[in-house]
Amino acid sequence: MINEVAWAGTMASAHDEWIELHNPGLQSIDLNQWVLTDGGDINVSLSGTIRSRSFYLLERTDDTTISDIGADRIYTGALRNGGEVLWLKDPTGAVVDSANKSGGGWPAGDTASHASMERIGRGDTPGNWRTFTGYGGVGHDAGGNPIAGTPRHPNSSFGPTPTSTSFTPTPESTPFPPLSMLINEVAWAGTHASSNDEWIELHNPGAEEVDLTGWALTDGGDIDITLAGTITGHGFFLLERSVDSVVSDIAADQLYNGVLKNSGETLWLKDPSENLVDSANSDGGGWPAGRSSPCASMERRRGVDLPGNWASFNGYHGRGHDSDGSPIPGTPRDVNSVHFPTPVPTRAPGKVRINEVLIRPHYDWEGEGEADTGDEFIELYNDGGEPIFLGGWRLDDILDGGSRPYILPGVTLAPGDYVAFFRSRTRISLNDHGDSVHLLAPNGRIIDQIRYLRVRAYNLSYGRLPDGSDELSYGLWPTPGGPNVLFVEPGSEPLGLPRELTYPFLCPSGGRPLPRFPRAARHPSQVGWWIETGFFICDEIDN
Repeated sequence: MINEVAWAGTMASAHDEWIELHNPGLQSIDLNQWVLTDGGDINVSLSGTIRSRSFYLLERTDDTTISDIGADRIYTGALRNGGEVLWLKDPTGAVVDSANKSGGGWPAGDTASHASMERIGRGDTPGNWRTFTGYGGVGHDAGGNPIAGTPRHPNSSFGPTPTSTSFTPTPESTPFPPLSMLINEVAWAGTHASSNDEWIELHNPGAEEVDLTGWALTDGGDIDITLAGTITGHGFFLLERSVDSVVSDIAADQLYNGVLKNSGETLWLKDPSENLVDSANSDGGGWPAGRSSPCASMERRRGVDLPGNWASFNGYHGRGHDSDGSPIPGTPRDVNSVHFPTPVPTRAPGKVRINEVLIRPHYDWEGEGEADTGDEFIELYNDGGEPIFLGGWRLDDILDGGSRPYILPGVTLAPGDYVAFFRSRTRISLNDHGDSVHLLAPNGRIIDQIRYLRVRAYNLSYGRLPDGSDELSYGLWPTPGGPNVLFVEPGSEPLGLPRELTYPFLCPSGGRPLPRFPRAARHPSQVGWWIETGFFICDEIDN
């Protein structure tokens, strides 16, 4: 539903308008292909997901309208102060909700105070809208002034409205009991995009909304956060380090500065009375959970802050993407993965193997028009009897070092099939002086690994012969995406290529390519050149 409309803008600027949607149901809703429109200059194609009983914030033109609450979507177009109608449509084009459908002036909101128009009833009738009451406001505008509304939070209409403007002494704060607010998840290792992209999640386990104004989250050093805003009952509060692109598709509730040391430190959560409500890693020393490679967040499993009550993100049920578009290894602003059953892996006779690696290419094996280091490749082979979905699996060279891990795309590898990933895509550099290659499941478990020593020759790969076996051989002819074959020095044999295969890309009429000058084609680095320049003939004896 369209839940709140700030058609009057903010104190900083009347142009800084914003709109809030609300999902009152029990199921998350995918907003892709939904549309919010006024039938004129506002025509917003929505994206992302709005969780059960959660909010979705749209800010006009840029993400500074509400300076300390990130937008879920930026839009263009103006809401006329004289009034207009907003329509919310689902992917079929059906109208799901509206605001001010009767037309004319807005039924609520205020120009002078820039107070928002809030929904207080289901139907879009004038009596179901109300002007922000001045109670429970959230966030600040571009000039640092309080927002006259409740962006991404329950409307003020649901709280008590002050009945008097006379001064009343502020009562002393009632201390919050321990564990009434939790440090729920700590991404101390950052994301796949950057180890600096850290984030922290708080969780309200109670049924009542809590105002976080005056609360503090600190490590006793460079992290000293004065919290702001509210956290709904059973809700989450996301803090991102420095910028709101750490989790690119989930807006932060607040930004912070400071660094979480990978070696470990302690976080303390204190209420406005400075009573300690919760902690993370109070024992000191290394973090009790989480991983730096492949990175995984530290999740609260249960209860008090003890090492056994923390667990690493299990690789499943993750949410959001980092600044590079890779999946977040955690569950920001959502239920922790440890509270879901871990999916049972696909049982297949056999397994996915690292089948072939090419370390020193001297030919355009990728077919991109030039030979360079981008032609290095890592090939996988499905040695099982069932298809295996590789989405979320990772390729890496040296664990906790070397190249950054590459997250495999959503490829399904059929039984007996091959898939090659070139360096131009993975950015994994295979060291000529010796290196290792690892294949890891989404939960970080090592599926397969190979190691090789110094490589001197060009265009000879290292791999399993026969395919999928435990026998590793150096001196294979590179066959990305195909069966492994041993390189045979040219002479009477055609270019070191196996007799039983055909090569229609070289010999359309059949047969196998033979070098015109066999002695000059003995070195593997020259074989690619002879093929490329066409200095070969096709042997059709076997046809």
